[in-house]
Amino acid sequence: MNSFNHHPVLSVIISALNEEARVEAILRQVLEIFKKYDIDGELIFLNNHSADRTGDIAAALAKTEPRLKVIQRYNRSSKDLGSSLKEGIKNAAGNFFLIMDCDLSHNPEDIRQLFDSREKADIIIGSRFVKGGSATLSSQRRFLSRFYNVFARVLTGLPVNDLTTGFKLYRLKKVTDIKIENNGFGFHVELPIKAYFRGATFLEIPIHYEKSPKESTLRYHKQFFSYMNPVFWGFLQRIKHIFSVF
Repeated sequence: MNSFNHHPVLSVIISALNEEARVEAILRQVLEIFKKYDIDGELIFLNNHSADRTGDIAAALAKTEPRLKVIQRYNRSSKDLGSSLKEGIKNAAGNFFLIMDCDLSHNPEDIRQLFDSREKADIIIGSRFVKGGSATLSSQRRFLSRFYNVFARVLTGLPVNDLTTGFKLYRLKKVTDIKIENNGFGFHVELPIKAYFRGATFLEIPIHYEKSPKESTLRYHKQFFSYMNPVFWGFLQRIKHIFSVF
């Protein structure tokens, strides 16, 4: 059950850990996008066990911004990103929800093009790897990301070029009852893969991704391994479907 009374069309969900240097900027920019493009939206911000002033800054802004809802995640059983995003989805009142990063690697201006495409598919992907998309990445990070996305597409059959992007818009009713096992970075691939095997449709929209100064190769290796289980699950589902035809 949603915690908030307003029923907007779009819920933007952002989770953050120790982002005091950027949190006010990203929150203000998203709220400005709502006003600029007349989007009936709410912004759900999850302060995920931050040890700095991230939660305080967000809470102070929420006092003057009724469309900003702040959830202070302390003393939760899991501190991982996926767990935080799942809590955000449970509190989403919109018909659609959009997940994006807090570190400004995703441009808030791109919210509009995903939102405007919301009726064209169940899941709209802000893609770095389609024509017109781009990303500021190291050569190693680019290789790993492209390799994994091709690997995932071949194994699961999911026809997208950028499964690992953290910038996606979902039709809430299409995914609300999907059980997600992964509490980590793998959430970003498990949800669309499971939705795909339930008949969800997809559309990729080109975006530019700006690498965060905090991002490290070690962090991406951790992400990479957390992505593997959902892909193998999808591969097994595909094999079962193939054999069920015969």
